[in-house]
Amino acid sequence: MNTQTVAAPPRAGVDWRRAEFILTLLAVIGFITLPIRITTIYSGLPAHPLFVHVPVILIPTTIVAAVVFVIKPQWLTRYGIALALVSIVAMSSIFLAMQAGAALRGALYLQGNAAKLISEHSHAAHILAIVYVLFTATLIVTFAAQRISGGMPTGLGIVDSLLTPKPMLTALRVVLVLLAVVAGYMCFRTGDLGAKAVWQGRLQAVHGRSGLPAPFARHVAVR
Repeated sequence: MNTQTVAAPPRAGVDWRRAEFILTLLAVIGFITLPIRITTIYSGLPAHPLFVHVPVILIPTTIVAAVVFVIKPQWLTRYGIALALVSIVAMSSIFLAMQAGAALRGALYLQGNAAKLISEHSHAAHILAIVYVLFTATLIVTFAAQRISGGMPTGLGIVDSLLTPKPMLTALRVVLVLLAVVAGYMCFRTGDLGAKAVWQGRLQAVHGRSGLPAPFARHVAVR
């Protein structure tokens, strides 16, 4: 007597517990840090110099990893959730650093070239924030597209129909790499302008206190 194995019917409906949906929810929650302004930390130290270390470390890490994962797509499937989580943390840290930086800017009362550099630094940080939000969103969508096009549909018709075609996955990978490059450049530019502004402000403060010519003030500032 011949027996036939009957395959189990595919699961109906949308599995909202899928990683793609959870990551999207976490990314939205990450915006909760946008209005939070922490001006100082322990003993009245400015919060910005501390907070800025988080995006400075995490942004280059995530953009390099994203480019590598585009080259090695199987790594995106395996480690994409972890990368997206780190990217969400980096995105939220940018918002915190920006708000703390705005508070520090108001407390410094810089003038001249230092004030100009701080203004440019702030503007670059806003551009970085926008680019990195797009990068994080594209990363999550690319991760979803890779899984869906690989035969793991979410059950949500509009999402599956949009992300199933291979050309869509290819386009998303290209956009992800482009955003990674732009985010990397803006991260460097923002940090460079911030460092220059701090140096100019330090010279300005020392020169104002000592009354020394600029070369001597520079020597005192170094010491």
